[in-house]
Amino acid sequence: MFDESDFEFTHSEDFYGNNPYYSPEKCGLSIVAQIELTNKSYQFDTRVVWKHENGNLYTARDSGCSCPTPFEDYRNLGDLTLLDKSTLENVKAELRTAECVSASDAQEFLYKIRKVAL
Repeated sequence: MFDESDFEFTHSEDFYGNNPYYSPEKCGLSIVAQIELTNKSYQFDTRVVWKHENGNLYTARDSGCSCPTPFEDYRNLGDLTLLDKSTLENVKAELRTAECVSASDAQEFLYKIRKVAL
């Protein structure tokens, strides 16, 4: 097993270089799927699924205006949620209620997850 701090990011001025969204490889992650849940100007509401080098899938959602960097407060694996069946059902419900997510975009997002989970 691993400890949450196994790939803890250090705080620096380089938010893009120390961020699981912009530099997932720095903590043994690769992005599997991502989807934007809003289309409002100058805002983001992003759901991401990562695969860790240990084979587990993790997910997180972050939102905000144009000021914060997406996922800037995510510093270690403990900040992400293990993607299990229950979490996946919650993500599916989130996709169904998101105003700007088309059925085809939701289907593509879920397909990418299913493809690596098998």
